[in-house]
Amino acid sequence: MNTASPLPFPRWDDAATAGMDEPRLLLYRSNLLGSDLRITNYGGGNTSAKITHKDPLTGQDVEVLWVKGSGGDVGSMKLDGFSTLYMEKFRALENLGLTDAIRASSDEAGLYTFWDYQAGAWQKNNGIRIDH
Repeated sequence: MNTASPLPFPRWDDAATAGMDEPRLLLYRSNLLGSDLRITNYGGGNTSAKITHKDPLTGQDVEVLWVKGSGGDVGSMKLDGFSTLYMEKFRALENLGLTDAIRASSDEAGLYTFWDYQAGAWQKNNGIRIDH
């Protein structure tokens, strides 16, 4: 029987993060989560944050969504592993007058277009809508 205590979980280091800007803090959090395979599988994990930046063209403050791209390892990724999207552009999609095709044809509850492969989501009909 193994009586050794498990390794401690990685801890936030205030000294290491002092002076970091918001994107680097997101990267630090992401790497910290991904550094322990008890928390995140190698090559997996997703992190994101909405961060206010100065737009390099206008100099105005803008809200930018940073999302870890698929296929990268959250524990070892660098800043270029994030995709960025201006939230103003994203919100503009809501005003295009698009129609939710499923809701246009049915008001039945429990109609989904995506099921996670984990924890029996398909069998439990525990899905989400990703195309509306």
